[in-house]
Amino acid sequence: MSKLITAIYEGGIFKPLQDINLRDHQRVKLQVIPEAETSLVESQKKALLEIAGIGNSSLTDVARKHNNVEQTDT
Repeated sequence: MSKLITAIYEGGIFKPLQDINLRDHQRVKLQVIPEAETSLVESQKKALLEIAGIGNSSLTDVARKHNNVEQTDT
């Protein structure tokens, strides 16, 4: 289970701002992203998706003509 949560760091302890379904003493890995950087991360994600061309195509069914594409040996 991977989950993004918001927490406050206080007195050496991360305190989640919502309920988390974990047992006591369960180990987890944390990736700390200060809230000020969240918008930076989102803008970088958006830029990468644009570079990859994801979501910018007007085509709605790219697999429709898959079998009609002529393949060449390279």
